[in-house]
Amino acid sequence: MNKKIVAVAACVALLLAGGIYYLLSAPPASQEPAAEAGSERNQLSYSGSSIVEEHDGKRLWELSAETIEIDPETKNVTLKNLQGTFYQRDGGKIIVTAKQGWMDGKTRDVRIETEVKAVADDGATFTAARVDWLAAEQRYHGSGGVRVTRDDTVLTGDQLDSDVNLEKIKVSGNARIQQGGVAP
Repeated sequence: MNKKIVAVAACVALLLAGGIYYLLSAPPASQEPAAEAGSERNQLSYSGSSIVEEHDGKRLWELSAETIEIDPETKNVTLKNLQGTFYQRDGGKIIVTAKQGWMDGKTRDVRIETEVKAVADDGATFTAARVDWLAAEQRYHGSGGVRVTRDDTVLTGDQLDSDVNLEKIKVSGNARIQQGGVAP
């Protein structure tokens, strides 16, 4: 009787190992690879998820989106209808909303486009056609109808470069500053 139990356990173990091997092994050679010309790559798609970037235990940013698609090969991410929170070194945060965005899987750079609007804890607002978060440099670059409003000061221009805390801001290309009113 003891030999029967050992034999049954060995059979079950072999079946489980074979099943696991089958599930984890590469697809049969008869299937076309996903990267073939004319075929779409297999994208991983998530609804209502978030992506978080941390460094030395501190959260740098968090992006939530209606849909998030990830390319398994490149790890590049596409976001639709997103809301992002970018954390500042001084403890503040900036909330960004936009219709779409992308994240480079290698550099962790983020591009946000279409109806970009950002609001900082101190009430400052920012709008632009496009914003890039350059991870290695820890800075923002905005382009296309840039507008920054803080208190009664309004900055407008074609491009903006800023540090992570939005303390050092450089606006270029048709740059204008107006205090005490609304800029054109």
